[in-house]
Amino acid sequence: MSLLKQSSLLSLAAILFLTSSCSNIVEESGLCEDLSAVLDSVQKVYAPDKRVKLWMLDIQKTNGACRLDLAIDNKATYNIVKTLMAKDFPEVDAHIELLPEKESARLVTALANNSVINLRSEPRHSAEIATQALLGTPLRILEMRDGWYLVQTPNKYIAWTDDDAIVEVDRQQLEKYKAAKKIVYDKQYGFSYSEPDTKSLVVSDLVLGCLLPVKGEKGEFYRVSYPDGRNAFALKNEFIGFEELSNKEPNMDELVETAKKLNGIPYLWGGTSSKAIDCSGFTSTVYFMSGLVLQRDASQQAKYGNEISNDYEYDKLQAGDLLFFGRPASDTLPEKVTHVALYMKDGEFIHASGKVRINSMDSMHSNFISSYPRRFVRAVRLNGNYDDFGVQRIRDNDFYKEILNKENEGQ
Repeated sequence: MSLLKQSSLLSLAAILFLTSSCSNIVEESGLCEDLSAVLDSVQKVYAPDKRVKLWMLDIQKTNGACRLDLAIDNKATYNIVKTLMAKDFPEVDAHIELLPEKESARLVTALANNSVINLRSEPRHSAEIATQALLGTPLRILEMRDGWYLVQTPNKYIAWTDDDAIVEVDRQQLEKYKAAKKIVYDKQYGFSYSEPDTKSLVVSDLVLGCLLPVKGEKGEFYRVSYPDGRNAFALKNEFIGFEELSNKEPNMDELVETAKKLNGIPYLWGGTSSKAIDCSGFTSTVYFMSGLVLQRDASQQAKYGNEISNDYEYDKLQAGDLLFFGRPASDTLPEKVTHVALYMKDGEFIHASGKVRINSMDSMHSNFISSYPRRFVRAVRLNGNYDDFGVQRIRDNDFYKEILNKENEGQ
């Protein structure tokens, strides 16, 4: 067990111990209110960032009775909360659920089936897009509800998607997917076809980063298959090998060239594809095509890598550095990161703001943005700064390891 996990469980045990006097507090405040305060403390230890740790909590007070609904995905924490409820809150109608619903030793239980799938904050089509996943991405199903799936992505993000967007895979199907030679789409936008002919019926569109297994070849085309069993043909010269990509080390010039492929793409909150994209979706997509998996949001990405400077001095920067903007910390307010950009050279950076575009914080440049210097928080360099969570090589990521066939490396 890691030191972090040990520390978390010890903290949770301490919370459990401290609640031994809860019965006295309940008399003064109220059962639901006290329960909420205690579980807030547990959540701060176990799931401080609910984007990547499952903590779905609802406490309702009806006719003087208190009901708890809580869904979590960590068995140790589940047991602690169950014990806490039985010991200190036996009057509460407690419904505590350990997810995933289907007991499985496998991390990956589904694959994204469309070029881009929307993952939403709630299980309804009108809900906000929280993030997206691309064709072939390995996913973990946590819960199914009325045609919606709660899934987790390789960068640990948790959100809802509809049942047309993914295909469940059993152990045998996953092994078959792992064994296949896989390719990654390397252009901004394109298509797969029903025949080895670009004039034939389109099977699907493709975006930068789509992942497909190869079933064969015909001339200048690969014959590929989709998770739902569709077959198609795609041009060989528009792909790179997945195994090759998973072993890449970021090259700063390549990062900039990949970023330029997305220039002009419209902005979309929650977007991570070359159809439409947000600021952190842009940086994570660019780095993915250089072999790294980043955290999803700008505020998460800002926590990792080597800080180069918290003053904007572009002579210290290198191509590929990440620039973070928002509200710098002050004597009265904490730092708040709300935007991220990728540094290019000569004081210019590329980012998704309205659309993907190139700007500068140098007032002598025609593409200068006057508001950005005062919003600058820090510059971070990721190259070589990898860990087991925030910045990972594709080949070291737990989800991608489930589908990576190392025997195909170099093919």
